[in-house]
Amino acid sequence: MKIVFVCTGNTCRSPMAEGIAKTYLPQHDIVSRGIMAQAGAPVASHTQQLLETHQHPVSAGATPFTNEDAQADLILTMTSGHAQHIRMLYGAETPVSTLSDYVGESLEVSDPYGGSYEVYEATFKQLTRLVQQLQRKLGTELV
Repeated sequence: MKIVFVCTGNTCRSPMAEGIAKTYLPQHDIVSRGIMAQAGAPVASHTQQLLETHQHPVSAGATPFTNEDAQADLILTMTSGHAQHIRMLYGAETPVSTLSDYVGESLEVSDPYGGSYEVYEATFKQLTRLVQQLQRKLGTELV
C-alpha cells in the first residue's frame, strides 16, 4: 500500500509523519509531500533532530505533491484545508483524508513552523500517537 503524508511545505509535519510511519509501518511504501513545497528545501532542523533522536528515518528534502501522488492508495493530510486542496485539484474520488479523521480523531495537526523545539516536540508526540493509531487501524483492515 502506498501512503502519502501531506502538509504545506513538506519540511515539518509530513516529514515527521513519514519518518515515524516508516518505523511503525515498514511493509508499506511511505512518502511525504507538500502542497506548496519548494523542491529540495531542507527538513526543518527541529524535525530532523527529533526524528534522529527517536531513531526514525529523515527524508532528503521537500517534494511537491504531484499527479502520481494523487494515485496513491491513501493520502493523509495534516489539516482539512490540505485535503480540500487535493480534492479540488485531483477530484472528489481521490483517496484523501486528514490523518486525524482517518484514525477517528478530530484534532488537526497544527504547523510548528518557526516555533521552539518544544512546539515541534508536541507535534512529534501528536504524530507518533496518530501513526500508532494508524498502525492499529491498518492492522485490522485488508491492505
